[in-house]
Parts: sequence; structure tokens; C-alpha cells
Amino acid sequence: MKPPWPSGRRLERSILVVLGVFLLGGIVAGCASGMSAAARGQVTYAGSFPTLQGAPESHRGQVAMLGGRIIETTPRKQGTEIIVLQLPLSASDKPLLEEPSEGRFLIAAPEFLDPAAYPKLTPITVVGEITGHVERTIGDYPYTLPVMRPIEIKVWPARNWGGRSPGVHVGVGAGSHGGGAGFGISF
Repeated sequence: MKPPWPSGRRLERSILVVLGVFLLGGIVAGCASGMSAAARGQVTYAGSFPTLQGAPESHRGQVAMLGGRIIETTPRKQGTEIIVLQLPLSASDKPLLEEPSEGRFLIAAPEFLDPAAYPKLTPITVVGEITGHVERTIGDYPYTLPVMRPIEIKVWPARNWGGRSPGVHVGVGAGSHGGGAGFGISF
């Protein structure tokens, strides 16, 4: 009697098909956007960060998607301010931690945001309306910070920090009862 499961070449093909499906699914999941489609659909500003920082008032009312690392989170009576060190974003909306910054910006949320949920150096991405600018000092240096009213904020967990693409890992092993193979995908 023939077993109900595939054997020989059919088994090898079945394993390859299953591995291919898992690999493709993992890559698609890894390329998925970090921000919701609704928030991304509101983005109207397509310029560079230096252009925005150089003339934030001329972009007032536009919606931008920016990201970087949190420098400071400060609750105030009128809401919460988060100062962010800008970093370029990957295709999945993650800040590219290995890339150089082009400046700083300020997220001005109208509600209380707990600083413990937005700690220093945490990677963050925001879609928000450009509402103008504020003048601050960094040390003794006067600095212009574009201000955004957030529509959506994404705080990236430690396991998702940085990186441009998924990592693929393949392993093969042998034992007293036969061999085996495996693979993994990390994002």
C-alpha cells in the first residue's frame, strides 16, 4: 500500500513550495508599512527635510511623514512636546538609524503623552500636519524646529529598530534519525 504523504521527489518539491510560500509571506510582511494606509493617504508634503526646516511656514497645512529618534518628551498644560532628531525613513517607514540626521523637528500633541511611553532615543515615525515652527536653542545656538500636529505616531519596539531589509537565515542539520533543514526571516 502506498503511504498517503508524498515521497521522494514529490516530497522535495512539496517542501520547496512550502518554504517558498513562507519566505514570500515573510518578505511581504516585512515590507508592509509601519503607518496605516489612512495616515499615509493624507501625506501631501513630498519635499526634503532641509527644505521643510528652511521654510516651515510656507508648508503650513501640509501633511508630512517624518521619523527619527526621540530627543526629549515634555508634557505641558496644553499637551505634549516631543523633540525628534530627524532620520531618513525606510520603505517600511522605519527610521534608518545608521543614516545621518538632517536636523530636528517638534511633535506638538494636543493631549498628554506619557514620557515613559516615548523615552529618549526611541525610534519614532509620525504623520502629521505642519503647523509652523518654534525657535529654540541648542546650547547657545538658535535653532528653528518645524512643528507637526500628529495624526498618527508609531513608536518602534526595540526588535524593529533600523535596518533596510529583512535578514534570511538558512540552516541544515543531520542526526541519527535523518537530516533536516530550516530557515528563518528576521526584520
